[in-house]
Amino acid sequence: MKRFELSFTQAKPFVKLMMLICFFMVFASISGFLVLFMKMDPLVAQTISQIIMFGLSIMLWGKMFEGSAYKFIEIKKKNTPYYILLSFLLVFIVTPFIDGIGLWNNSWTFESEQIYRTIEKTSTQIMQGFLMNTTPSGLIINIVVIAFLPAVLEELFFRAAMQKTMISLVKYRFLGILLTSIIFSLLHFQLFSCIPRVFLGLFLGYLYVISQNIIVPIIFHFINNLTVVVGSYLFYSNLIEFDINKLGSVYNPLLFIISILLIGSIFIYEKKKAKKIQIE
Repeated sequence: MKRFELSFTQAKPFVKLMMLICFFMVFASISGFLVLFMKMDPLVAQTISQIIMFGLSIMLWGKMFEGSAYKFIEIKKKNTPYYILLSFLLVFIVTPFIDGIGLWNNSWTFESEQIYRTIEKTSTQIMQGFLMNTTPSGLIINIVVIAFLPAVLEELFFRAAMQKTMISLVKYRFLGILLTSIIFSLLHFQLFSCIPRVFLGLFLGYLYVISQNIIVPIIFHFINNLTVVVGSYLFYSNLIEFDINKLGSVYNPLLFIISILLIGSIFIYEKKKAKKIQIE
């Protein structure tokens, strides 16, 4: 008797993409139900939600559509130290640009904008509640829950699974990365910071494409989150006098231009290097 298996490795990219989104929605509903009806610490609730929404979605999708819960994830070791260093430096290179775009995005005005600002303000206040914990144990927990877990799980979901499938679907790398970045931004449900997050998604997407190693965008994502956690810890512990996470705190017209030039230079360099490798 033939063994029955839920395996659809020959499915079209569109089907794979739609099923990935469906799995996410189902597991998001399950995690929402658990958080709503089970009394638990907010950080514990956030941890469980992330693992269920992203972790289980990736594992089930990978098993059904890629033949393995994890083997579809690219971790090529060629030039790994270089790309890890690049991802680390890129966090600080793009910060003035992201902050400047964030100021523009936050200045948007339209009818009923106050509704969206209230939603975003509530979300920000919840996060600040976590970040205001200035105990050593609180810092460690915040690093794990707010910096590390999202970096790993979101990159596995958006870059390793969704972006790869999106590129296969649209047959054009930039468009695939852009569409994935837009979905990545929209799922954070923060309208007045959505454009900077799209750009962050683009940087993460290209880091994954050029390095072919998921560890590289994970490091970028983690360092980016870590600056928020550590910056808040230093500010609320009165070890520094200004909040480096406040919108516009690192924006400067000159730094903004320098940031764009450096980003462009890195992009051009990587494009030339990729063409050289193809020729060889």
